[in-house]
Amino acid sequence: MSEDLNRPAKTPATSTKLPPVLDSVRSLAQDKMSVLIKSMLGRQEQIIFEWCEKLPPPEQQRYMDIVTEIRRNKDQIETDFIRAFGGSFLAMPQNKLAKPGKDNGIANTTIDFSTLSLVDTDDMDVTVTVDSMVARTRLDYSSLLTLLRKRFEHLLPEIDLTENKFPLDPGALAHAFQGAIKHLSLNSTQRVVILRIFQQEFLGQVWPILEEANQMLVTAGVLPDLKLSYAAPKNEGDDSGPKEKKEEKKLDTEDIFSFLKDVHNISQSGTGGAGSAIPGLGGGAPGSNMMGATYHGGQYVGGGGVGLLPAAAVGGSVAAVPIVPEHIAATAQVQALATEQLVDLLSKLQEIQPKSKLAEDDSSPSVNEVRTGIRKNLKSDEKTVEAVRQADEDVINLVSMLFDFILDDDDLPTAMKALLGRLQIPLLKVAILDKTFFNAENHKARQLLNLLAKAGIGWNQKDPGGDALYSKIEEVVFCILNEFIDDISIFGQLLSDFTEFYEQQQKRSDAIDKRTREAEEGRARADMARAMVQQLLNRRLTGRQLPLVVVKLLQEGWKHVLYINCLKEGTESEPWKQAVKVVDALVWSVIPQPGAEWINRLKSVSPKLLNSLKKGLAAVNYDGLATDTLLRELALVHSELMGGHQMPTVTVMDADTADSGTTSQSGVISADQMGKVAGQQVAAVVLPSESVGPAVSETLPNDDMNVLKVNQLNVGSWVEFVQTDRRDRHKLVARIRSVDKLIFANRRGIKVAEMSSMKLAVDMSQGRARIIEEAQVLDRALESVIGNLRQLSEQQGKPGA
Repeated sequence: MSEDLNRPAKTPATSTKLPPVLDSVRSLAQDKMSVLIKSMLGRQEQIIFEWCEKLPPPEQQRYMDIVTEIRRNKDQIETDFIRAFGGSFLAMPQNKLAKPGKDNGIANTTIDFSTLSLVDTDDMDVTVTVDSMVARTRLDYSSLLTLLRKRFEHLLPEIDLTENKFPLDPGALAHAFQGAIKHLSLNSTQRVVILRIFQQEFLGQVWPILEEANQMLVTAGVLPDLKLSYAAPKNEGDDSGPKEKKEEKKLDTEDIFSFLKDVHNISQSGTGGAGSAIPGLGGGAPGSNMMGATYHGGQYVGGGGVGLLPAAAVGGSVAAVPIVPEHIAATAQVQALATEQLVDLLSKLQEIQPKSKLAEDDSSPSVNEVRTGIRKNLKSDEKTVEAVRQADEDVINLVSMLFDFILDDDDLPTAMKALLGRLQIPLLKVAILDKTFFNAENHKARQLLNLLAKAGIGWNQKDPGGDALYSKIEEVVFCILNEFIDDISIFGQLLSDFTEFYEQQQKRSDAIDKRTREAEEGRARADMARAMVQQLLNRRLTGRQLPLVVVKLLQEGWKHVLYINCLKEGTESEPWKQAVKVVDALVWSVIPQPGAEWINRLKSVSPKLLNSLKKGLAAVNYDGLATDTLLRELALVHSELMGGHQMPTVTVMDADTADSGTTSQSGVISADQMGKVAGQQVAAVVLPSESVGPAVSETLPNDDMNVLKVNQLNVGSWVEFVQTDRRDRHKLVARIRSVDKLIFANRRGIKVAEMSSMKLAVDMSQGRARIIEEAQVLDRALESVIGNLRQLSEQQGKPGA
């Protein structure tokens, strides 16, 4: 990179030098940022082509204009951005922390009346886009940014490093980029497109630079003990980003089957006889081991490897219904079923499974009923007793334990458990035919079962079968029941078909969620802007004696000017500062001060102030007749004050500090009643509260388990809300941290609830809500079952040891 590019365009002549380690961070970050901005500008053409290829020609042309403009100015954009970035580093020593003080005085405030005017505003889309992408990136990189800022503050303790004044903050980077593209001949809509690319290709990829800067400071000994808890943002289809270097925990079913085989072998070499117990595996107490693990005619019949384990270790269904005929004749010879014969037996049972829709018949076979069906279909007479081979029975027992877990899983809606329960026998057949079923996470049958469960996780119990997705799930289940005999490839075909259908459903759902989220984020920004405006007015007016017309002008009229400028431009913008200056000037103009100097100055300021008020109110389309009336009254007040006369005033009060019952006193009115008191004597006006949203009546400590869970809750998560007569599942579609608001929608994307994080945590602590686990249902069941058996193995020691 050239020396000119590394040097900011302008640096203060008296600039304090950065500490050497921060200068090294600046140099490193500047070089990395240069590579990243080059990459972004190089890819923008391809991205724009992809975005507009399906648009009509007129729309495509607007995108092509962006490509042409960027291509022409690419080098200048890069230079300006890097120069601004470097300059923000070198300017840090000048940003001294402001000394604490109160911002509620007007009389002693110096107001520059020569600049009292209004500035035109740009399209709000650009501001909203920047605010949104900056807030999102700050959230994604919150841990990295917090650590960086703390280390910078450690080296520059008296420097203001809040948000945009911190060079590595997303707001500062976005500001630098806005400055670099401000000379482009593009409209606001086209600028939004460029900013979206900047968010995706630059801000979304800046985390390695932040990590490297942090590591450089750690290596230099700057607060090395600060801990980093950071997970990279997960962009759709993007595998980049820091990944935890953990060994993936695999489900070791091979060990489990080996363990069960060892149990079987010990039983073969034991004392023999029906119901023999194995020392160290729960023998002794009557009924403590599974019944049905039987030796007959010198051969082992029933129970599989789990047959001689404690019943508590293998679950109720396996313990209650061992796979062995109930009555075995002493003269019967044991005949082991071949795998093909067992599959035929299961196919016969599959034929009698319920095949009507749940709306007509919501029955589903339990695990006990399936095992009883197998048991009753094993031949047992005086000559022959059929026995399932140990390897096959171990598979049956393990599948039974899995379905015991799945059908008892509260995270699955009842309707989904009824459908999945009908797939027990088909899944049994798959596991017997294909021994890779348990160990292969990408097995088509496993993937299909997991996807069916995932698709139904947000089910509303009141309306099973009420939409296309549920009908599609039923269609898949019935197809398996009716068509699957022994050709496992059917699961791959159904998985492909259902995946395509589900992804289309998800795209529609995601689009609805996005619209809801954007609407709620816009509403939250609006609420925040209103609260900030009211906060400013309360701070300026509370406790003062002012003419009623001034309170009316500000509370009924000028607050709209403040609101628009706050929402569109932000509180650091010139239009906002000008609008606040009008407030200060108006309050100053009606508080008489001794001496002729104040009167002479009021004579000069009054026309300019009246003109600014008129222009500002007109810009926000405030009622013209009301404006004229208020300005005439204000002009009369100024005239009287300039003549040395006293004017009637009212006391301005804050709702949060006013005594309860004050508003019921004679002459005390609320701000929204000012337009209805013509001719009425008014002594005091109570301004509205400046808070956003209702206060939380109950709270929990910040380290409470439920508070921590809610803080980690991601958009897209499902929460079950428990009421006396029903349970409703709603999806978190928006999390607006600026006002601490969670927005929930139902499966159709309709907003159904909003609440604060603390309210949800309190509800969870009192059993009125719970977060639904969204892990793959079959994998979760395997982990639970295998974990239980592995724990038993560790407790009892290996058989034969």
